Amino acid sequence: MGAVSRTSLAMAAATLALASSAFAQIVVLQARGPSAGAYPQGSVLAPNRVISLRAGDRLEVLDAAGSHVLTGPVTMPARQVDTGSKVALQDIFKRANASHSGIAAVRGFSLDEGKAAPAPEATPLWRADVESWQQGEPADPHNFCVAHGQAPVLARETATSEGSLTIYSDATKATRAIVWPAGVTELAWPADIPHADGQLYALNLNGAGATQVRWREIPGQASSLTDMARAMLDAGCYDQLDTLQSQVGMK
Repeated sequence: MGAVSRTSLAMAAATLALASSAFAQIVVLQARGPSAGAYPQGSVLAPNRVISLRAGDRLEVLDAAGSHVLTGPVTMPARQVDTGSKVALQDIFKRANASHSGIAAVRGFSLDEGKAAPAPEATPLWRADVESWQQGEPADPHNFCVAHGQAPVLARETATSEGSLTIYSDATKATRAIVWPAGVTELAWPADIPHADGQLYALNLNGAGATQVRWREIPGQASSLTDMARAMLDAGCYDQLDTLQSQVGMK
């Protein structure tokens, strides 16, 4: 996690599932002091959560107004996203569905209904699930958004044994074979392989068949969940928008 910036952590954390139709607005960037254990880095504070800080506590958070610091002692309620933001997000999800009609079937819910159905825990927003793509949509290229200044991270669910990943560059026609160690579910994109906006690669895990990914760069700064979702929509990152809606539990 060291290579992941606080901004990317906050953006990813803002997509975690909530128990109700309300959206959490406060995301923890960093916590220090006696109460730090109650506020893990990257966690989303539910709208009904009461923030209680003691003397010596320092909590850096991201909300609709941007990032700022809370210091103890203080007691205050966490807030939820305003109605206008909910409406904007609903519009983004509907536009995504209209642009990519197959998106709703990927994780078992309908964007048209605007309602998430119970489903297995999804891959985190900033992890490209190679194994899932191979099993579900091997022939379809995937646009996958990466925040500026960060590197892609590949993911797989089956990690009991060592894996073999072949990366083929559409631009250079070069092929690279990489060992995916046993017990490791996440693999950082090789530092010497470009992942600039628009770069297209074919990924083949364990010889199960290649799936294509096109990396799309989006701004590393996001002042709200709506801004982040809009950047993904503009970049055509429909898989991540699918994940985003299922995780926030929007109705």
